[in-house]
Amino acid sequence: MILCVLVIAGCHRTAPQQPSQRSSNGTIEDSATLALMEVNKRLANEADKTLLHMADSLHEATGTEFAQLSSGGWKSRRDSLSREKSLYAETPQLKEKWRVRFKTLRLDGSLISDTEGIYAIKTFDLPLAIEDALDDMYPGETALVLAPWYTAYGIHGNEHVPGYENVMFEVTLGEKIADSAFTKKE
Repeated sequence: MILCVLVIAGCHRTAPQQPSQRSSNGTIEDSATLALMEVNKRLANEADKTLLHMADSLHEATGTEFAQLSSGGWKSRRDSLSREKSLYAETPQLKEKWRVRFKTLRLDGSLISDTEGIYAIKTFDLPLAIEDALDDMYPGETALVLAPWYTAYGIHGNEHVPGYENVMFEVTLGEKIADSAFTKKE
């Protein structure tokens, strides 16, 4: 009997240790990742302050009013559209194809790129700030969008814009594309 108790006690295994980078709830506690998240959060807050100041300055200089976008950044408000246009004009809907032209500008107003193409709406083909701005635009309307880096080209940027750069977009909504042809040109 004593032997049986000793054998059973000796067969009990201790639970394996958690890897050092994992907590008991399974989340990764990587100090480099956490530090990068904090840096990005601080840079996003700085971008928001910069663009708010710019929207205020443009309003004072030109009288243009800006509305904050749900994704961050600012969009110029339309001046006055005719009642007929606002009642009957179609606005872009999810996955519809529309012709869109957008100029990417540095905050000093210098042109970075001028792009026109046919895009499916809300399919991540366009920067988030542009997608957000298109929500309530009408065909033929142009809006100025002050876009923080996190809704423009992000941390990696693209071939024309370095990462973490705030930009302005001058966005013009063209016509809705009815056929199934989907082409994008730059």
